[in-house]
Amino acid sequence: MKIKDIRAALTALVRGLEPAAKVVKADEREPVVRPSFRIDVLPVGGGAACDGAREREVDVDIWYYPKDTDHPRDECDAVADKLLAALDEGFEAGGIWIPLDEDASCDSSQDVLVVQFSASWVETAEETGEPMETLIYNGEELTE
Repeated sequence: MKIKDIRAALTALVRGLEPAAKVVKADEREPVVRPSFRIDVLPVGGGAACDGAREREVDVDIWYYPKDTDHPRDECDAVADKLLAALDEGFEAGGIWIPLDEDASCDSSQDVLVVQFSASWVETAEETGEPMETLIYNGEELTE
């Protein structure tokens, strides 16, 4: 699975929660579109697991810029409740259910909501080639 698959899954999730809010690209900083989400998916780890599988880990930041800049707290709190409920048991990306590694954290102290969490999953190696029908061991053909 690729990072863009996770970003696409989270984009679909937030669009379902707040259809009026746009989802802006992570590298767009100015001007701030309101209301909008920005989703940062940062790869933080990966390594070999057993039997050719690979373990992957990402940190995710979901930013929400409320429409109301004079009194943003109520709007940020409402979106935080929806996001936390939607992410409670994880999310699906690329046909894989990805649980959160630990509880998501929220902060809206700067009048912008930030929901942060990390997630990890194990990918199995794809099969290549054809199954072996005969085994030759020390020059001798072994069959069942």
